[in-house]
Amino acid sequence: MNHLGHLFLARDDSALMAGAFLGDFVKGRLTGERPNAIERGIQFHRATDAYVDAHAAQHRSINRFEPEFRRYGGIICDVVYDHFLANYWSEFSPQLFTQFCDNAYEQVLKQHVHLNPEAIKTMTRMRQYGSLEGYQSETYIDRSLGHIATRLSRTNPLDRAFSQYKNHAADLEQDFFEFMPDLLRFARTWRDANAGPQTN
Repeated sequence: MNHLGHLFLARDDSALMAGAFLGDFVKGRLTGERPNAIERGIQFHRATDAYVDAHAAQHRSINRFEPEFRRYGGIICDVVYDHFLANYWSEFSPQLFTQFCDNAYEQVLKQHVHLNPEAIKTMTRMRQYGSLEGYQSETYIDRSLGHIATRLSRTNPLDRAFSQYKNHAADLEQDFFEFMPDLLRFARTWRDANAGPQTN
């Protein structure tokens, strides 16, 4: 999952959401420099990534792509699965999608003192440009993949990866719907097993 998915799984807990977002910006061992609730969110992000990467539905999605795209298949699936989550939002949450997005920006930035400058800059820009809402748009998906392509150090085909979504959209959607119930069960189990004081 990409930003939308991680924030959705951490919903209803400000620090967990901030940590789940921060997971893309903090690498290496956690040393306790941030509050436990924030580091728990980073751990949740990492555990979610590991679960998603090992799931059979994602493997099936990746194998649908042409060979040159498979090395980057996890990245493509992250973005495409967030697209499906955004477009089928009402099947997974009673909250209006736009309300969730507004709240997510607010909850993460409320924890700004614990975020690094890059994370603050990214979330501020996401709120300014409506990036979470953008996941509903195919144009945004194409643009996101192109943006990720420029951030990777090695030459990659992600600027052309939208073609893989278009060529396999129906099958990828089926993979997503197989995957989501398992992901939701995983998230509930992880949160229950690693429960801490909730922050709102």
